Amino acid sequence: MNGHGLDKVTHAYSYGGALLAMNTLNKNLDLNISEYVTVNFDTVKTVIDSIGGVTVNITSAEANSGSIPGISSAGKYNLNGEQALAYSRIRKIDTDYQRTERMRTVLTAVFSKVKAMDIGQLNNLLNIVLPHIRTNISQNEIISLMPQALSFNINNSEGWPYETRGKTMSAWYGIPITLESNVKKLHEKLFANEDYEVSDTVKQISNAIIQKTGYTN
Repeated sequence: MNGHGLDKVTHAYSYGGALLAMNTLNKNLDLNISEYVTVNFDTVKTVIDSIGGVTVNITSAEANSGSIPGISSAGKYNLNGEQALAYSRIRKIDTDYQRTERMRTVLTAVFSKVKAMDIGQLNNLLNIVLPHIRTNISQNEIISLMPQALSFNINNSEGWPYETRGKTMSAWYGIPITLESNVKKLHEKLFANEDYEVSDTVKQISNAIIQKTGYTN
């Protein structure tokens, strides 16, 4: 990322806020992101409590981790904001990939519940949520986009990079194997561009990652 060399992409926001985060994603993934919405953990809890919680299937390992307040056995639960946030942040039982999958599970559950709301309920939710988020999208544009957003269906979710290997250096890193091939696959899957060729910038970053980690496959 600009000014910080090779590092975890998740660090970009802490180094330079939304602008550096967007710049880092655009540079490393050949994208053109220009708009952002950021929320903090308190906002996640506020949203989930405002919609009456979300229903999630909790495994025995997740329940026995001791991370989710009030839950100690497997089953289907309607989680409140505090519980859902704790569930999505469980780190003790598996890897960062499973943790981010839990985050996606919660967000998908939120989206499904919001889709079932009527206009009055949606307006009330927006009035609660908007003061808690940071974005460069105007409030009027957010409202105008709601009908389109609610027409979407989330059939599945998938993490990226598609192919990774973990390595502990100064910290633990999930290393794309390789960045170039993962970016090519991203554009093929996300934009249906079967003939996509990555930029020279991505190739250079990919080679730099290989040189630093020694991982080519």
